[in-house]
Amino acid sequence: MDNEEEYRIIAKDYFEKYYVDRGMVKWNGYYLSDHTESAGKHSADEAHKRSQVAMPEMAVEEVTEIIFKAYAQNAEISVQANSKSKMGFNSPIISGKVKGFDDTHIYIGEHKFELDDILWCELRR
Repeated sequence: MDNEEEYRIIAKDYFEKYYVDRGMVKWNGYYLSDHTESAGKHSADEAHKRSQVAMPEMAVEEVTEIIFKAYAQNAEISVQANSKSKMGFNSPIISGKVKGFDDTHIYIGEHKFELDDILWCELRR
C-alpha cells in the first residue's frame, strides 16, 4: 500500500469509530450573538415607537400653506399623520421634500399622505 491509501484507511477508521460530531452545538454561539443583536434592534425600535409623541394638531389651512411653501422652495418638511399603529403607537414623524401632489394625495419623500390625514407639519430649516 502507498502512504495516501494508508492515510485514507486510518482517517476512515477514525471518523467511523472515534469522532463524535457535536452537530448544532458548535453553531450555538453564532445563533446567540445574532439573536442578541436582533433582539437589541427590536427593543430600540419599540422604545422609539413608544416615545413618539403626538404633535399638536394643525388646521388644514396651516398644513396646506406650509406644504405649498416647502414645494415652492424645494425645502424639506417634517410631517406626522393623524393615525396610530395597531399597537396604539403614534405615527412617526416623516421628513423629506414635497415631490408633488394630486387631487387627493401629497407625496413627501417616498411616502404618500392624504391632506386630511396630516396632523402636523413643519418646514425644516
